[in-house]
Amino acid sequence: MSNGIFSVNFKANTGAFGSGLVVVKDGKANGGDPHYLYQGDVPVQSGAFKSQFKISKWLDGNTNVVRIDSYTLNAAGTVNYEAGTIELKGSVVGAPHLTMEIMGIKISDTV
Repeated sequence: MSNGIFSVNFKANTGAFGSGLVVVKDGKANGGDPHYLYQGDVPVQSGAFKSQFKISKWLDGNTNVVRIDSYTLNAAGTVNYEAGTIELKGSVVGAPHLTMEIMGIKISDTV
């Protein structure tokens, strides 16, 4: 099944790290944490993929791991819906020296 709720952990080359939740449904990924929202496209079948993810600050009070409030992340990685995993590596559009790794584990199906 290509839908699910994923617990995600991310770390940037700045040394900062964080975590959040992402809901994957019908080829779309929507998630967030207490201060940021994440949105993008994912494949509906397991495999390697490339995509862009929009990261947007929605609440003051915390600094993003790449120290930019809102940006687009160019990412490439793999999703394995059968195993319940997603792994991505990416860089910030316009600031390719800022990179991030994201690892996710499926914690539940969607309804």
